[in-house]
Amino acid sequence: MTADMAPRRHPLLPVLAGSRAVLVGRDTPDPDADHGYGHGYESAVEATRALARTLVSPNIGTPFLEAHTEQLVRGESPDAVIDAVRRAAATATDTLLFSYAATGPEHWETPEGAEKWTEDPGSRRSVLSRVADLMRDSAATRLVVLLDCGSAQVAARHFTRPDPPAGHRHGAQLSLLGAGRVMLFGSEIDPFTSTLTRALQAGVDGGPEALDLVALGNAVQAKFTELRYQVENEYIPGAKPLLLHGGSEVALGINRAFPPDDRDIALRYPPRYPGAFFAHPDAVSESEGY
Repeated sequence: MTADMAPRRHPLLPVLAGSRAVLVGRDTPDPDADHGYGHGYESAVEATRALARTLVSPNIGTPFLEAHTEQLVRGESPDAVIDAVRRAAATATDTLLFSYAATGPEHWETPEGAEKWTEDPGSRRSVLSRVADLMRDSAATRLVVLLDCGSAQVAARHFTRPDPPAGHRHGAQLSLLGAGRVMLFGSEIDPFTSTLTRALQAGVDGGPEALDLVALGNAVQAKFTELRYQVENEYIPGAKPLLLHGGSEVALGINRAFPPDDRDIALRYPPRYPGAFFAHPDAVSESEGY
């Protein structure tokens, strides 16, 4: 196949040579999950591993190269995480992705006086604040942050604060998507990272060709809504909200459920994948008859 005949790489996908990804998964035992009520939190470590495998998969367009994707899922220290982000930030020229998934209460995760992972943005003891500073200082033109932890709203403020410190780079596009981890009746029925991974794997029915963070956020929210319809308990509140900032500047995969109009192009795409996600929560309501 000549270069002219090579399949076009979608411009929203990360540029392979210039993109880096650092994915952190941390499981902290939760006392409330040990009393036999439900199944507790879904493992952030296993969810992070599955996301990493998906982000380097040819089935969704290979958003990142495996050699440029680093996983930290063995209980690495804050310094190890900072070093990994520093290495990625030093070599990324297009897309720099950082994913943080954690179970358990963050305020019990570190000894008294030590750095905390999701401290208030005004604090100098926050690991994620240091990560945000490194990402801003990188030469990457697109920054992507995925958050899946109990303090997601606080964590997001490290990356979205409107007044970065003097001397930091400006102009990089920030896309952030995340959700807090909440247990209801001792079970987490709508985990974020694994749901996002399944959306990438299955595709989004009626969604765009390239799954940017806006499209993925809508699909994940639709799945959360669908799950709540399936739980027969009047005390379960509505689907939990997502955190979204930007999101239309970068895609994390090609939509496997997107039907190309051109037959020649269609032959180069995987077949329409069964179980594709709804594109929006409204579609779930219509399907359920609400």
